[in-house]
Amino acid sequence: MIYFKNIILKTNNYENKMNLKREKTLSLILQVYGEKSLDKIEGFDKAIIGIEVTTNRLIYSIKKMIKILKKNIPEEEAVDHFYMVIFTENEKFNKAIFCEDYLIKTINI
Repeated sequence: MIYFKNIILKTNNYENKMNLKREKTLSLILQVYGEKSLDKIEGFDKAIIGIEVTTNRLIYSIKKMIKILKKNIPEEEAVDHFYMVIFTENEKFNKAIFCEDYLIKTINI
């Protein structure tokens, strides 16, 4: 089971500012959207790559999420865990968007 934590991001909250220094993407979202209520997946702040502007749902990099999981379990198990647990659980609540960015190669424009 994954745990969604509803967070209120406030620009004047010292603790959030300290955490956001390590989480540049989440920090940028805070600067752009100001004070919003967002649902984030516990333990995957570093995998946040954006926000869907209409619904304010956070967008997560699958590649980064699997990389985070691989710190504790082998790669095959990490992939299985992502799709069988995290992805499946999210389908029930539809609180996050996942980007299959491991399929995308870097293109210099």
